[in-house]
Amino acid sequence: MILVFILILLATVVPGPDRAEAEARLEVALQLAREKNDEALVKEVRKLGRELERAFQEQEVRSDGVETALRAIEAKVGIDPGGWSMAGQPLFHPTAAMRSELPALRDLLSEAMESGEPARVREVTAQILALLGDQAGVPDGRRAGRKAEPVSRNEAEATKLFLDALASEEASIRRIREGKPLPGQMLRLYASVLSATVTVRPFVERHQPASLADLDRLTRGAAEILTGLQQPSGLFPFPDLRGENIRFGEMIEKQSAAGGIEVRDGWIVSADSDGGSQFDTGLCGVALLEAGACHKCEDWKLAGLRAADWALTQPCCANFNYNAFSVSLLARAFAATGEEKYLDGALRKFRVGLAPGQSPNGRWLDPHNARTVYHLIILRGLGELATVLPADQVAEREELKRVMGPAIRALLDEFDAMGHTVEALPELQILAALDPGDERLRQAVREMASGLIAKCSGGGGVRMGAQPHQLAAVLKLQSP
Repeated sequence: MILVFILILLATVVPGPDRAEAEARLEVALQLAREKNDEALVKEVRKLGRELERAFQEQEVRSDGVETALRAIEAKVGIDPGGWSMAGQPLFHPTAAMRSELPALRDLLSEAMESGEPARVREVTAQILALLGDQAGVPDGRRAGRKAEPVSRNEAEATKLFLDALASEEASIRRIREGKPLPGQMLRLYASVLSATVTVRPFVERHQPASLADLDRLTRGAAEILTGLQQPSGLFPFPDLRGENIRFGEMIEKQSAAGGIEVRDGWIVSADSDGGSQFDTGLCGVALLEAGACHKCEDWKLAGLRAADWALTQPCCANFNYNAFSVSLLARAFAATGEEKYLDGALRKFRVGLAPGQSPNGRWLDPHNARTVYHLIILRGLGELATVLPADQVAEREELKRVMGPAIRALLDEFDAMGHTVEALPELQILAALDPGDERLRQAVREMASGLIAKCSGGGGVRMGAQPHQLAAVLKLQSP
């Protein structure tokens, strides 16, 4: 790395930031480096931070040198030159007032969420919106988009593509078939595999019947992993990733130091006090409900319902996308059972934990949940709820529509500007089924399917280049 004092000597005349601006930009760069799980890059960002801090303290740095150093590190993490945008789209750019006042408002939001009263939540989100102004709904991180050339596969070809992609991961797939967890993997992986096998099963039975027994063994293996690790409360645990993943490892270290977690056999078996356990519990519960229905397995269905019952007891939290996982799970539990408690729970979490946080631009107000990947999770929860909501609940359907419409437009506007920045084929299919006349949504489905096919079959070989349930969703395009 080029040290700051060298950059001072070689600096170009680029206008530079003051200390507060430099620290804010470094904070964003560090966050993105941690998310890449790139230890060397994380160390480089932190080293630059120490160098800048020393230089500012000793007043030995020129602002143009600071700018040059920041631009160099920002380029490495994917931020546009000058900071505050990625791929030409804006990044959250907080003022000093925002940085000082947001933490207290987040604490107030957490308290309001725990109350379960939508009016209290809206009082706090109104304060946050007023503080953020035009920065409300602007994400603090983005991903580069992809524009795929149109490509398609017929039903038989798409089935073969999926099975060949599975075969490219044979060592891992064999272990899952045996019901053995892979080292260092979160349970959401097995949920993706389980959902994928359920989706592709009728197509494999039709076009590749010789592979059906292996596919069913994979289903059983993934389900056994999930049911074997599910806690009596219905919660699904999180792996202890200290020493393996920078972002999650640091988070677990902090929680452990505070005495807030219970670790058993390499798994965190206590619920995350910040609401994060809704993530894997939501995904795993949905996958088990799907598999239980497909294979008529009561044990898998009951495991999914135990997860839903756990979700019913959890208060909403200040991280909106966590609440969305429970909305999805409860909606699916209502579809599986017809029990009103699940629908009531999903609507309650929508009104408390999702709807009050939407900003005028259609995204969720805080910079974390404004990220497209989390925006998509929230949209999926809304779509799942809209799918199961009875037609005679007109007021509730209108209530959902008022939130979903701007959220969908915000997502499609980004796709138009940047290409597809997330893989979201099943989610887009849910939304498109709700509004078959929305040609923008239908086009997004076709383009995303083309992108997934290209990603998994390009470069001269077939590979599982996407999450299994994403590639499996390509087959749904062939369904009547």
